[in-house]
Amino acid sequence: MSAALTYLPAYLGLYFSLLLALACNAFLDIWYGSFGVEVVIWAAIFAYTLSVGWRQRGQVSDFGRDRQKAVLVVGILVTVLVFVQIWGIMRAGVYLLAVLQAANNCVTTSRRTLHLGLLVSVVMVMFAATHPRADWTMLFYLLPYLVAVVFALVAEQISRRARDMSRAGLGQSVLGGQGIAILAATGAILLTAGVLYALTPQVTRPYLEWRFGYAAKPDAATQGGAATGAQAPEEAGQGGGRGSPSGPGQMGAGGTGSGKGGGMELGSGLPSVGEMRAAAKRKGMPRWQADAINALADLAQGTQMVLAPVRQTLEEALQEMKQWLQKHLRDLLSSLLALIGIALLAALWRLLKEARVDIWLRAQFDFLRLGLFAFHAPGNQGASQYFRALERLLLLHDAERAANANSREYLAQMVRRHGHLRRELTELTLIYESSRYAKAPVDAAAVRRMRKLYREVHDKVGLLTV
Repeated sequence: MSAALTYLPAYLGLYFSLLLALACNAFLDIWYGSFGVEVVIWAAIFAYTLSVGWRQRGQVSDFGRDRQKAVLVVGILVTVLVFVQIWGIMRAGVYLLAVLQAANNCVTTSRRTLHLGLLVSVVMVMFAATHPRADWTMLFYLLPYLVAVVFALVAEQISRRARDMSRAGLGQSVLGGQGIAILAATGAILLTAGVLYALTPQVTRPYLEWRFGYAAKPDAATQGGAATGAQAPEEAGQGGGRGSPSGPGQMGAGGTGSGKGGGMELGSGLPSVGEMRAAAKRKGMPRWQADAINALADLAQGTQMVLAPVRQTLEEALQEMKQWLQKHLRDLLSSLLALIGIALLAALWRLLKEARVDIWLRAQFDFLRLGLFAFHAPGNQGASQYFRALERLLLLHDAERAANANSREYLAQMVRRHGHLRRELTELTLIYESSRYAKAPVDAAAVRRMRKLYREVHDKVGLLTV
């Protein structure tokens, strides 16, 4: 069963989502001058129907069902007698969808019906945004619509979580805290979406056109476009409705409609200053929106004037850099190859150091010189050679001798790690200590004994391979 909906901010988010969705569709016909009246009428309808749903406090009642039926009957009659006559079947279908949603608002008491209402608003906005007469000026209603939709979803989620926590006894619902959380979450979501949109390449409508054959007959394509414009009045007369008028239907002279020679289509990029001012003068444009567009045009023009010297300087610097790169391209490539070679050598040296290749080679040489061929010095010096060779051999097996460890401490460390070599390691250490601390030097027999013990240790632990 869907969760009950009782939180007023969620209803407000749904209200503004539906109202702005209808505003986008009504904006397609602003040249008739009835845009403000239409928006006020729909604002009153949605306000009344959603207030009916909110007053039921999450539970559908007979009062809500009666109002739903009444709104549905009146809405269908208005659709047949008014909407179809004015806009034709296609555009009237959008307003019929709005009528059905207005009736459904009377029983909007759950999370499921809230999401259904937001889905209806998305459908209406998609119809308006994909209409041939939609242009960048519709963003004045599309952007607030996105804010309203995100606000409604976030408000419903936060209110439901707060209600669940309150029921579980984990805390009390604080309206001020919920409001701050809703605003913060809404802002974070919109900011993240804006950043991702700015960083992501967008496919615009001109790149979705069918372009095969254009290069073969460019004149025919141009004539075809002119013919289409010439046939617009005739098609408008046959269409019989407000949805496809000629003249103003192309968003006014110098407007930003669907023609290739016009201004910016929705999503095709930023308009120029001239296109902004032309859009502000469009017939039927709301005064506040015209003032906002003129303010944007003034800001864009001032920014261009301020940034013009900076842009020129940057372009000159970029041109100089290109020339310098072309002149020193060979030197740069040589330097780059040298840097790559140095980096590879450094990486190789680091790899060999981590693999202890130098110690492995030295241990191999120790075994050949001392173990196999017995090329060692006599007396105490020979004993020291075998003990150092033992240290390098065990270092390959992670038995590194501490800098301040004496021979006995090192023996204890080796025995802990290689207990099976206790006898050999102990005897080797004792002979080495005799060579260091005894008054008389060790004899040749002791050195031969160290050679034998060293070979036994080597046979038992072996040499690591790299």
